[in-house]
Amino acid sequence: MMADISELSLKDGRIITDSETLAKFGKDDSTQEVVKVYKPLAVVEAHSVEDVQATLRFANHHKIPVTAWGAGSSIVNSSAGLDDGIVLDLSQLNQILEINIPNQYAVVQAGVLNADLDKEVRKQGYFFAPDPGSKPISSIGGNIATNAGGMSSLKYGTTKQSVIGLQIVLADGTLINTGSKTFKDNVGYDLTDLLVGSEGTLAVIVAATVKLLPIPFGKPVTGLATFADMKQLSIGVQKISASGLYPSMMEALNDTSIEALDRLEKTDLGNGGVAKALLIFKLEGAPAGAVEALQEILGDAGALHVSVTDDAEYAQKIIQIRQDYYRAEAAYGRLIVEDVAVPLSKLPDLADFVEQLTFTTDVTAFLGGHAGDGNFHPNIAIPRDSDSIPADVQDAISKIFKYVQSIEGTISAEHGIGEIKKQWVLPQLGQELVDLQRRVKLTFDPNNILNPGRKI
Repeated sequence: MMADISELSLKDGRIITDSETLAKFGKDDSTQEVVKVYKPLAVVEAHSVEDVQATLRFANHHKIPVTAWGAGSSIVNSSAGLDDGIVLDLSQLNQILEINIPNQYAVVQAGVLNADLDKEVRKQGYFFAPDPGSKPISSIGGNIATNAGGMSSLKYGTTKQSVIGLQIVLADGTLINTGSKTFKDNVGYDLTDLLVGSEGTLAVIVAATVKLLPIPFGKPVTGLATFADMKQLSIGVQKISASGLYPSMMEALNDTSIEALDRLEKTDLGNGGVAKALLIFKLEGAPAGAVEALQEILGDAGALHVSVTDDAEYAQKIIQIRQDYYRAEAAYGRLIVEDVAVPLSKLPDLADFVEQLTFTTDVTAFLGGHAGDGNFHPNIAIPRDSDSIPADVQDAISKIFKYVQSIEGTISAEHGIGEIKKQWVLPQLGQELVDLQRRVKLTFDPNNILNPGRKI
């Protein structure tokens, strides 16, 4: 017998059960691989930590699935509410609780948007390093839940490197603080690190203590380099990575991605179709001789053209072009977004493998992403009215995943597993490690109510 949701008593929040709201929270709009819309039992709009605790106590007692929702920007359908489950909407927990400049940290609630925190701390000469493509619309809780990456992760790491403490609610409603407000803390097991990337399957994150970094000293330089193909570009990336120049950004785009951006931005990045691959790079506080060394490396790697600027306004335009990557591609259809990474030495092989794939249906394939840390996004635009993924597209995705795993790569670098990639976890991790992870899950969540059927 289904539990009566009206028996759930909240201190500050509200329970929503109208069909329109349930449909909205039964899918992630950013997940284009899924057509199905789930039918949750209710949406709990939490306005306090006490609301979260009460919801989890109720759900745990009645064994009701609970999915945490921050901004609904999951690529792998990890935050969509489940059938007959509760969606715990944390978007109203959106307060910046503390900005501590002397100690270089901030304490924020889970619903704070990444860009809002970054904008606020920049007023004081600092910045928040995690820089996913969804920065303006994704919550910090969601970034933590997926260990989000982005353009700046090459230098500053993924979200994990910026989190030093968490406030979480366990499945039984217990409130716990992990980590601390120091940058080093070696007491006990590192549960903070374990929770980052756990996709709401171990606990619900309600607040976080995150690192703030001072805006780098000196004048950054930003540039573009074009190549004959993505394999040649990837060789250039390898050479730069080994040079000791330490760029903060190396973003790659293939010919179809360049074409899409040129159409959107009214630019000519492809130089009339001559350039088949584009590298966007950035050096922060470049020392004397760095720009010249970089140009020489790119030239030796076969770059067709290299352009470098220290003009801040033009540099921002270059970066904005990369930020518009998904929007440009989505103009071609319903965009299936993938996320793989390989050791740097294998990047040219991955680029070549993906670009050799062919399709029989009317689709457009793109390749780009964070080349500097070996993370590519093979994206495919399919017809908008498709009620399923075309068989040849699904086959191509499977081939990419199998190939990536065969060369010691990963089928998820920064978007998570959710329900989309679950079948690929066992081949990558092996049975013994999967069993260990399931025992960890059981310890945190013995009744399996937290985002069941996802992550592992």
